[in-house]
This record gives sequence, structure tokens and C-alpha cells, in this order.
Amino acid sequence: MSTRTHGRRFVRLASCALLLTVFAVGALVLTPPAAEAKEWDSPKDNVLLSIPDAPAPWEWLNFNAQWTKAGILKGARRSLTKLKRTKEPADGQGALMHLAVRKAPEGMTLAAAAEDEDVRSFLLTRFKGSEGDIDTDEVTIESGTNPEGHPAIVLRTEGTAANLKAKKAACTGYLLIAVARGRLYLLRMYAFPTEDDDDGLVYDLDYLEANCLRLISSKDDKKTKGPEKKGDDEEKKDEAKKEEEREDEVLENRAQRWRITIDKKLKREDITDDEKKDFLELKCSDADQKGGYAFYIYAPPTIQYTDGVAGKPANIIKWMTASWWQNFTVNHPKGDLITYKWPKKPMTKGVKTFMTLPYFEDEKARRVVIKDGKKRPVEVDAADMIKKFGFCEKVKQKNIGKKGKVSEAVRGVMSGKRPRYPGHETIVRFAFRGRAHSYRVFVSFYGEATKKWGTALRKTLESWEFGLKFRD
Repeated sequence: MSTRTHGRRFVRLASCALLLTVFAVGALVLTPPAAEAKEWDSPKDNVLLSIPDAPAPWEWLNFNAQWTKAGILKGARRSLTKLKRTKEPADGQGALMHLAVRKAPEGMTLAAAAEDEDVRSFLLTRFKGSEGDIDTDEVTIESGTNPEGHPAIVLRTEGTAANLKAKKAACTGYLLIAVARGRLYLLRMYAFPTEDDDDGLVYDLDYLEANCLRLISSKDDKKTKGPEKKGDDEEKKDEAKKEEEREDEVLENRAQRWRITIDKKLKREDITDDEKKDFLELKCSDADQKGGYAFYIYAPPTIQYTDGVAGKPANIIKWMTASWWQNFTVNHPKGDLITYKWPKKPMTKGVKTFMTLPYFEDEKARRVVIKDGKKRPVEVDAADMIKKFGFCEKVKQKNIGKKGKVSEAVRGVMSGKRPRYPGHETIVRFAFRGRAHSYRVFVSFYGEATKKWGTALRKTLESWEFGLKFRD
């Protein structure tokens, strides 16, 4: 991979005419009229972000709990419904933008940030090695305390990547990098254009590069520190207030004859059409600066048909053992591999169920199975995972609620260090069969999430009841 540094410096100009001239040269396309911007102002994060509103509107994205892992604060997207030239329906063509703000390593310079492997992977991971040469330019972004702007570097590349519909397509990617006040600002942009880019998607990236990101202050002064702390406190108060206003939510699945009560501290998310095709029945997730969790319930039919021919039931034991080991060790390549003892009885009094969580806060329940640096087997079988390592166990009492009894129940817990995740990531899996469905349940934590959401998730799992008869 080669890197070309041109040393070009953009200065933010007040005149729209001059800006459009610069962009016409840089983008090599016919430039449309200047766009108005919608703004997101965050004094706490020392940043102001703008997106085009016309002639081609962008829309802010809802916060995604998965963003926290990469330090992403805000995102936006331009989705096409119809292609300009052919008038055909768009198939994932569009553009995407994310802003991440991270704590900069002590002494990190702008030049070092531009060469940092983790910084570059923030842009390049989507390409999965298909990117071309990386073009490096010096630019200037606006700063409220410096009339001449604040220095930044932008990386540009082209290749193939998953577009807005997760289909492999031509992609242009930009990453704008700035370092200020001990923070690393990363503005990541992707365009998924047609061959001739009739819809001006790459132009939008040029516009965003020049107009999107503004620092409110580039100075390390005491005046900015007070409001920052106040903003954090206000956020905590708002979050606590929202939790108080929420109530536990009862979810009933009458077709499958079960009910579950979702604790008010958990954030239930909408299920997309593609997720419904994968038989996802429930999705909850949330995150903050200290960690995050995810909770998923899948319920595919035990017998599925292809062209009228019945297929074989999925192998629950293999999914819970050999397949899980392979997936987990790839994503957690170094560090201790840990498991936890299961509690003798549920936290909720009077409840009979194997659907619960270990007490992660209890050090006596924690067990290091394979220490960091010790050789790990490449492959394992069910006996290894259940008897040798103890990551999984076959459940003897297969009750879920007073009336519900399932079959082939297995549960397991594995914890390890995942690259770029704070703390450890702990994944809990359950698998079992009901009357006509084979259930797969995931609960995952990273960072300090067990302290904030562990009890709520344990309570939610223990509330699950099977074998119910509903009255219309």
C-alpha cells in the first residue's frame, strides 16, 4: 500500500463562489449549487457538525449502541431511492458519515495519528483489503478560537465495500483527522456511487470534508473544562429521568406460547425486515462511555423447508460448542479465557428456570480456564467445551416458567479480551428446542456493563414463561 502526500492546504473561505471553485477542481465534476446545512452542536464534545439539506438532503442517523465501541457520537446518511440517469430503483447507492471522538494518546501528533494503524482501520475495515492507494492531504478545518483554522489531515481511497444494502459495490472513502485539546477527531465518510456518479455522491464527500466538521475551540484552556463536566452531569440526570419515566414492558408471543417482561432499564430496539427473515424475536441493546450490552432472541422453526423438502434440525450442541469456540477465539485472540459458575437458583424468588445469568460481580464465581500466553487448541469438540473446559453445560432441569418445559437445553458463558473493546467482553449463550422452534439466545457485555445492566437482564431472563395458553 503506497501513500502519496501532496501537502495541499484548504483554508475555509467565507465566499461560496470561491469554495465552489475549489471543489470543482478537486472533485472534477460539475458542481451543483451550494447546499444549506443542518447542524448538530455539542459543546461538551467541542464540536459542531453540519450536513447538507439541499439540493440533496442528508438525514441524521439514530444512535446505535454499537457505535460506542469505536467512539462514534453522530452519524448521517444520504439514501437514494431512484438513480438520476436510469430512473431505476437504487440498490444501496448512497453515502454515509460517522464522527468519532476519542481520547488522544499522550503526545500524539497529527502526523502520527494519520499513520496510526487503529486510526486507519477506522476507515479501511469496511473495504476488507480491497482499497487502493491512500491519498493523504493536509487541510484546515474551522475553529472558533483560531481565525486561520485548525490543521487536519484527510485520507482518501477507493475500492469495493458493502453499500447501504450490504451489497458489494464500488466505494470512495474519506477520513478527516484532527487532534485538539487531548482529543482525536475522526470524520469518516463513504460514497457508493454509480459508475459516472450522476447523483453527485463523491461531491457530497468533498462538501462534507470542507464544511462539515468545526471545532468550537482548539485551545487547552480552563474555560472549556467547567462546562464539559457540567454537561456530563446533566447527561446522567437526563438518563436517570428517562429510566424513571419508563415502565417494564410485557412482550407476548402467542403463536409460540411464551411471555417475557423486559425490565425498564433495558432499551428495546426495532427489528428490521432482514432480521425478521433470520427469525429474530427480540432485540435490546444500549451503551455508554464505560461499556455496553446486547440481548437477542432468535426462534427459527426446528424443521425448515426448501422447495417443499424438509431439512434437518440445526445441531444445537455443535452451535454451542465447536462453532462457538472457533468464533470466540478468532475475535478474542489474546488474553485470559474465562468462564463463570452458574447460580444454584434464580435471583427471582419462586421462579423455576435455567434462564438466568452468573453473578459476574462475585470473584468466587469467576474461573480462568486458559491463561494468557498458554497454547489454545485450534479446534475443540463438545466434550472439550463441556467436560474439559467447562464453558458450557447441558441443563438437567429444563423449565422456563411454571408451565414451560423445553428439550435439548444447553447454556454457556465465555469471557475474553477483544481488541479495541474496553475491559473484557463476556458472552452468554442459551440454546434449546420448544414445540416447533429451536431457540438461540445471546447476551453480551463489554467494559463495565454488567454493573449497570446485569441485574435488569437477569430479571428479564428469569421472567420468561413458556407453555402458556392465551385467551383472546
